Amino acid sequence: MNNRTLIGIGAGAAVALLFVAILIAGTRTTAQQPQPAPGTVAAGAPGGVPVILVVDRGAILRTSTAGKELIRQIDEFGKAMEAKFGEEEKKLRAEAQALQEQAGVLSPEAAQKKEKELRDRGEALQKKMQEEQAAIQNGINVARSEIEKALGPIINTVFQERNGTIMLDRGAVVLGSVDIDVTAAVIQRLDQILPTVTVTPTAPQAGGEAPAQ
Repeated sequence: MNNRTLIGIGAGAAVALLFVAILIAGTRTTAQQPQPAPGTVAAGAPGGVPVILVVDRGAILRTSTAGKELIRQIDEFGKAMEAKFGEEEKKLRAEAQALQEQAGVLSPEAAQKKEKELRDRGEALQKKMQEEQAAIQNGINVARSEIEKALGPIINTVFQERNGTIMLDRGAVVLGSVDIDVTAAVIQRLDQILPTVTVTPTAPQAGGEAPAQ
């Protein structure tokens, strides 16, 4: 009998997914090409030389004021889940271990009954953990969308001000000079426009659809 099979993934392992999700989601974009404002043409530098700009969207998410606040809240939700489900998980693991040690004492029927009881409790606990995690993840998605919504116009404005021809994500650039990176300028403006966001856990809608972002 496997303890992990009985009670599923641990509270810590489940919560850890929350920390990773927000960072990965913020760094997957490989390129963004802002659209010129109506009535303008992105002509580049004088003489028609293309102007390539670079922005690190992952760094924006990690180091902007709103991004850091988002990550702080994720950490708090993770700790809360650990406290809420950790003790029950430990109790189930201990009982599963005790059942293994009693394998030679209990009758097959009694062992099967106890094993089913532990498995049912473990599955119920895992379901609660998954539901809460899903609600938190929905809240994270909405908060991240709020950052992205504020970020779009800022990137476009910086692109226009610098007469950009194309803007790339830092992850798509192998080599490049510092002066083409506009990340710091974007972060500065984002901090002024959106200094904070709030993660509000939201249960998935019927049918498994996440709230509109």
